[in-house]
Amino acid sequence: MIFSSYSFLLIFLPIVFGFFLLLRHFKLERPALAMLVLASLAFYGVWSWRYLGLLLVLIFVNYGLGRQLVKHHKRFWLIVAVIFNLSVLAYFKYAGFFLSFVASSSTWHIILPLGISFFTFQKIAWHVDLYQRRLRDTGSLLDYSFFVCFFPQLIAGPIVHARVVFPQFARGWFDRPLAWQLGISLLTVGLMKKVLLADPLAPGVASLYDRVSSGGSLAGPDVLLAGLSYGLQLYFDFSGYADMAIGLGLMFGIKLPVNFRSPYKSSSIIEFWRRWHITLSGFLRDYLYIPLGGNRHGRLRASISVLLTMLLGGLWHGAGWQFLAWGALHGVLLVINHYWRQVIAWHLPRMIALPLTLVIVMLAWIPFRADSLADAFRLYQGLVDWHWTWSLTPSTVLDEVMAMHIDHSLPLVCLGLLIMTLITPSSRLLCLRLGSTGRGILVGIGLFLVLKALAGQPDRAFLYFNF
Repeated sequence: MIFSSYSFLLIFLPIVFGFFLLLRHFKLERPALAMLVLASLAFYGVWSWRYLGLLLVLIFVNYGLGRQLVKHHKRFWLIVAVIFNLSVLAYFKYAGFFLSFVASSSTWHIILPLGISFFTFQKIAWHVDLYQRRLRDTGSLLDYSFFVCFFPQLIAGPIVHARVVFPQFARGWFDRPLAWQLGISLLTVGLMKKVLLADPLAPGVASLYDRVSSGGSLAGPDVLLAGLSYGLQLYFDFSGYADMAIGLGLMFGIKLPVNFRSPYKSSSIIEFWRRWHITLSGFLRDYLYIPLGGNRHGRLRASISVLLTMLLGGLWHGAGWQFLAWGALHGVLLVINHYWRQVIAWHLPRMIALPLTLVIVMLAWIPFRADSLADAFRLYQGLVDWHWTWSLTPSTVLDEVMAMHIDHSLPLVCLGLLIMTLITPSSRLLCLRLGSTGRGILVGIGLFLVLKALAGQPDRAFLYFNF
């Protein structure tokens, strides 16, 4: 079950939200919490009952380790907890990759449990916070279960901290106003991003990369289009999920952290990583970069720490050389950006820095999307061959846009979407500016368009489900 599906929008969400409002009316806070935990487990179990068992085992084991950590406050228990969680993640996510060097890859095909990359990081952060006493205690098993498996953020984040979530459902949870109108507005905006913008881009993006995977090649403009189109597809898909998660959280009285702040408006790679996947960037900074030394031991040590952090960040996204290459590329770009700021007092004007950063970021998406590192190299080789291969007519563009299928008109559609990302405010700011009447119109029209579009296309899983 995914957010952008009839089963979620017309069955699961109305039933769960209805029960929640009923329990809220009678001030039954703990039963409401238990109901949301059960609903979240059912939400996850629809995908795979077998891996629902894994999720439950991880919850019980981690809660037990957390209790030991609070009771004894010894580094030993923190190390055990971190090793345990990383070992589980490593088995499901990387065992097939590493064992393929010594055996047939088909022999070691392991299905990746949905959301394991995200909730593993959440559990590790919980243990570290307990050890550093930024969290006073473990809370009850029900509290911890809700923190781990609350369905809006279970599958693809944002990565949340218990010290932020626990106080939100403490005693008096139902005494606060419920921002359900803002929540359903953000849910609608996220659905529109996913269903109306990201999903129609998918066939055009796939055709570009499949052409290279099958042995073909792309000219320079097509390579730029491959990076741009996937960058836009990934942004609208993932930021759409984040908007939906935040909106759903608000509907249940939980405020989840913002994960995107218009990242394509960045004028440097440093700024990009402060705007893109903010909760992952924060986790890597707090639990990897700073423990490695951060910037406390000189620029050289800081550069090494940045490179290691980004390499591991790339590896977190997937077991493949292309992900390591993507992480290494961003690590090098961040090091260059930091050295530039330290050594050269002059900064590029924003009107130059923004498009330059945008081109670099879009080209850097190529190894992230390519099927292999060899495909990524072949794509980059096409940058030396500059000739335009697209033939566009206004009627073709209009017909494809109206049919929600974008292929031949991909360049113009991507240009239009790029302009939209650069001039429109963030989803939350947009919803706040609209006011109650504007939000009502947005929800009515937006949900109609989304439900209509879903009737004519199969459910498309979120891209980050693969990571």
